[in-house]
Amino acid sequence: AGVATLAVGTNPLTAALGAGTIGMYTLMYTPLKVRHPLNTWVGAVVGAVPPVMGWTAAGGSLLAIEPFVLSAALFLWQIPHFMALAWMYRHDYAQGGYKMLPLTDPTGERTAAVCLEYTGYLALLPFGSWAAGVTSCMFPLESLAFNGLMLAAASRFAANPARGQGHARRLFLVSLAYLPLFCVCLLLHQRQANSIDAGNDAQQVWSAASDSSSSVLSQLDPRPSLRERGRKMCAHEQLSCTDKAPLCPVAVTDDLVASAAANAKAAHNR
Repeated sequence: AGVATLAVGTNPLTAALGAGTIGMYTLMYTPLKVRHPLNTWVGAVVGAVPPVMGWTAAGGSLLAIEPFVLSAALFLWQIPHFMALAWMYRHDYAQGGYKMLPLTDPTGERTAAVCLEYTGYLALLPFGSWAAGVTSCMFPLESLAFNGLMLAAASRFAANPARGQGHARRLFLVSLAYLPLFCVCLLLHQRQANSIDAGNDAQQVWSAASDSSSSVLSQLDPRPSLRERGRKMCAHEQLSCTDKAPLCPVAVTDDLVASAAANAKAAHNR
């Protein structure tokens, strides 16, 4: 029924993604939970698909960079999140017959190393988002705060030989706060609505939705008012509005990128 609803209410691609997610969950993830520790990675793939479905449901291309960023964030985040949870409740998992990594790792060394490894990958994602043009440079700059907390919690879990409940619980609790902060900062610093021409996928998604009910969406969309309030409170936005050379990190970075692109284009045309 759910796949049929997606097919009727959205499009065949979104319905196919939904069907694939259900199939992977029931045919791969569920059996693996009692057979092999790789179930955590398979489950992370299943959990990373819904943002892609939301993107395609709104008319976006499956090959666009934006859904990849969201999907990658969810996939990478789930590994330290659930590994910390599995370490805290490893005895319960053992009694339930689940084959989790901590059950084959009595010292917790491998479990903690995996948490730290994927937290490191997660910390690089905002910089990749900026490099891909999805966000401004303020996203990776602000991510240093919440990624720093996540890395610190994962590092303490990995560095402490005892690896008690407290270290795993700290990482788990930090991971709960991490994802909302990541998504809010990604939303506030995304470029597509203002900086990229109307032919890109992000603009097509918004245009497709706004064509059907533009007056309603304009009232419901909180992003313009949030950005305007943010500009009034944000020092770097005020610095960019002066008559002197801009001091705003975003403005300076944009100028450097534009200059480099122009120089590269000029060199290519010679």
